[in-house]
Amino acid sequence: MSNKITLFLIFFSGILMAQAPPNTNVYLFDLLNTDTNGYQLLQPKFLTNFNASGYNNQPVFINNDEMMLTVQVPGETQTDLYHLNLADRVKTRFTGTYESEYSANPVPTLLDNIPVLAAKHSSTSRISCVRVATDENQTQYLWQYPYDRSGEGSAILENLTGVGYYAWSSASKVVLFIVGEPHTLVAVDLKTNDQVTITSNIGRCLRKLPNGDIAFVHMIDEKTWLLKRLNMTTYQPELITAMLDGVEDFALLRDGTFLIAQGSKIYKFNRNKDITWKEIADLSRYGLRDISRMAVNRAGTKIALVNER
Repeated sequence: MSNKITLFLIFFSGILMAQAPPNTNVYLFDLLNTDTNGYQLLQPKFLTNFNASGYNNQPVFINNDEMMLTVQVPGETQTDLYHLNLADRVKTRFTGTYESEYSANPVPTLLDNIPVLAAKHSSTSRISCVRVATDENQTQYLWQYPYDRSGEGSAILENLTGVGYYAWSSASKVVLFIVGEPHTLVAVDLKTNDQVTITSNIGRCLRKLPNGDIAFVHMIDEKTWLLKRLNMTTYQPELITAMLDGVEDFALLRDGTFLIAQGSKIYKFNRNKDITWKEIADLSRYGLRDISRMAVNRAGTKIALVNER
């Protein structure tokens, strides 16, 4: 297999920027489930050629062939959300506001609570994100926009600010990373407005497990980082396994397999199959040596990786 990464050319014209943010780029691989090593990462593509010297991060799949990114273009001071149609190779700037938007996710519908129906639908009517206001405190809200970009959107939780990251458990429950000293994990029931503080000293990555529980990293101290699941019925955290040194980001497959990156290497762990993390790929030959965030599509056939410079 060639060690060259195919350029995924989506062209962009925009305003040039005053101060460059950290340079990060997003790469796409086919994810093949094998009987021998578990998984292989194949057919690499460079997704962010349109902003190669800028900030490109927080990939999330809307469905199997569409994804959202957080992007800051050189010359602009705010981050915006970008939509990529991987099948048609079309890029759309989803937001273009004075505020900054981060951490896009499809807002679950009631269909998502019914697995049979959820498997048949692949669209969403709303996109949630973290929106940073332009006030002097740069207040951070959980926000939502119509997926068809027909309106300016609105706050999902007007009275809860400091939202850094989040994950949807269902159409009515969301788990939030609240920025503070220390950072805290808070579960919110949108039907009852109940808010439950779970724990503190958590990592930035929150992912929904197949049964609706939420996985997160609990940072006990500088060296002990534990991968846990939050039971969304009892709100009790349960240990899954220890993370590798310095790793707080992970992706999650439908069968409960976790994927993480450390440096250039990708590892997998499934508590029903593995005793510890198992290396499945080394992407250093592609020049990827500092991989952080990652996302997998619904079918588990594609994986997007962020490489930090």
